[in-house]
Amino acid sequence: MSSPDPESGRYGAGTTNYVLVMVLLTMVFNNIDRTMISIVAEQVKAEFALNDTQWGTLMGFAFTSVYMLLVLPLGRYADTVGVRRNIIAGSLAVWSLFTLATGWVTSYVQLFLMRMGVGVGEAGATAPSISMLADYLPPERRAQGMSVVSMGAVIGMGFGMMAGGWISENLSWRTAFVAAGAPGILLALVFRFTIQEPPRGGSEGRRSAEAGAFWPSLRALLGTRTYLYILSANAFTLFASMGRNLWEPVFLMRTYEMGEFHAATWYFLTSPLPSMLGIFLGGFLADRLGKGDKRWYLWIPAFGLIVSPPVLVAFLLWPKTHVLAMPGFLAGTMFEAMPVALVWSILGSVIGGFFTAPFMSTTQGVVPLRMRAFAAAISTLLSSIIGLGLGPLIVGMLSDSLTPTYGIDALRYALIAPTLIPVLSGVICLVGARAVAADLERSRALDA
Repeated sequence: MSSPDPESGRYGAGTTNYVLVMVLLTMVFNNIDRTMISIVAEQVKAEFALNDTQWGTLMGFAFTSVYMLLVLPLGRYADTVGVRRNIIAGSLAVWSLFTLATGWVTSYVQLFLMRMGVGVGEAGATAPSISMLADYLPPERRAQGMSVVSMGAVIGMGFGMMAGGWISENLSWRTAFVAAGAPGILLALVFRFTIQEPPRGGSEGRRSAEAGAFWPSLRALLGTRTYLYILSANAFTLFASMGRNLWEPVFLMRTYEMGEFHAATWYFLTSPLPSMLGIFLGGFLADRLGKGDKRWYLWIPAFGLIVSPPVLVAFLLWPKTHVLAMPGFLAGTMFEAMPVALVWSILGSVIGGFFTAPFMSTTQGVVPLRMRAFAAAISTLLSSIIGLGLGPLIVGMLSDSLTPTYGIDALRYALIAPTLIPVLSGVICLVGARAVAADLERSRALDA
């Protein structure tokens, strides 16, 4: 890999693109190992005799209970004396080992502990990755480039469910975890020995000062209005997305009577895959329009967060008897007919993905250089507690409470609540857009 240009402090396109690919792959495995558990839900629940509330706790709280204790210290370490490349590689190795070990659990308690172990590893992945990318990507390309973090998450979620569903159906759910964990260990070694640690602020022609005292730095961070608006909006949005994403494949299995691989494939094609397009478009539009008016960095997310919820409610409530005939070569297969509801899922997923890249890019732009990983860590912490910790749990509790009334359709109605929450996030973005330009200038002045 090449070194940064001594004049501009920027890396060449080849080096930057390689780093983007490696971060993308890391995020893919991050989310395969985090979310694949949802597609094997029915098998594991039957083996350990669990209800939906217990399963929601396993998908969320088991992970977040340790994640929330480690993500802030690791974020601060990445901002001060830590080498971000090493933190990411080490974290990848740890969570991959725990995922691998999940294939040998013999009780619910052991499975809970393995999920906690995955949380230990993943606490050191996202925030250092976002901080490191900010030093590889110049501001005018940052939102579009950082879309790889969210695209990797979406690819990992979708691929993990598809591959996990196929392996689970044809081999076993235990084999699915072994297949997910083993490649991540190899990737960790490649990441560690092929990626350079970039100079902080180099992509912007800035030179980072030494990290300041923690509490004054934290006060400066929490005094940044744009950051607080994004923090709030992102927390509500992640509550919605994690509450939905980890239960929607189960919804397809129950309501549409699909098998694991069938449900996972339709889910990937109609939710994660179109979401990737939305993530890319959101970053592209924010970078393009934000050159003239910085408010677009929050206006683009606001549009997606307000428009997508009613479209996704249509996906949940559309009559399951309405189907579209697929091309003739699919006749006789499980994909010969497509539920009309999934068309709404495609549209809502594209629009709903607009927020992710602008949120990450803008956060990195408005905070001091030596608080970037910590700022991302706070965001991922709140998102994990509210999103992954509460989202799946509350949906599971709602589903259990509605089952006496709605039976197999209880999950369908339980999912409406998290689906509507992003409207609140969109309103927060509209209010916060007015502060973006001033906070970007303030950040540059602090590190001048």
